Amino acid sequence: MHGHHEFDLFEAIYTTRSMRRLKPDPVAPDLIVKVIEAATMGPSGHNRQPWFFIVVTEQETKNFVAERYRKAWEVVFTPTEREVVVNDPQSQRGRNLRSAKYLAEHIADVPVMIFASVKKYTDRARAGQPMWGAIYPAIQNLCLAARANGLGTSITGMHTMFAKEIDAMLGVPPEYANVILIPMGYPKGRWARPDRKPALQVTFWEKWGNRRESVPD
Repeated sequence: MHGHHEFDLFEAIYTTRSMRRLKPDPVAPDLIVKVIEAATMGPSGHNRQPWFFIVVTEQETKNFVAERYRKAWEVVFTPTEREVVVNDPQSQRGRNLRSAKYLAEHIADVPVMIFASVKKYTDRARAGQPMWGAIYPAIQNLCLAARANGLGTSITGMHTMFAKEIDAMLGVPPEYANVILIPMGYPKGRWARPDRKPALQVTFWEKWGNRRESVPD
């Protein structure tokens, strides 16, 4: 493993894919704090820092969340998707679904659950909406910092189907939206570059629709 400062930023960005198969081995609390500190470096409007992170490692709480997470997964895992998992497990979609299914079935065993809770807007136009613009940069930082320390993460909002019960269990106040769950632990699989469209394919120059085949050096 590279030293803390040598780990290449681009290596982290290019290889931080969703790692949903995690070992049950515990994660040191100082490492958990280190990745949350990286999250807090994310930008937020007016530097409001409108977030709190709830770290869950106690088995009883994890079981409570896992039970509801599994129920939510059963609701969203459509019959069509079930067929893909059975008949086409090696396709990109099949692989994604299979790892999501694995997480749903084994989420009670992940060593750390990090919940990201973000303040809700209070102005009339957006009242009650989570401050999404602040929480996602923070979460991406968290995932990259986890990667640099050899920890796997994934980003899910599936638990929100049972928000009332989970928020009550965790004591989340009503002015916060407990929107994202990040299961974290040492991965069973290997780091790899995720399947993405080439940058030029999703880039227009000067005007919508104007693509370039290549760019000069």
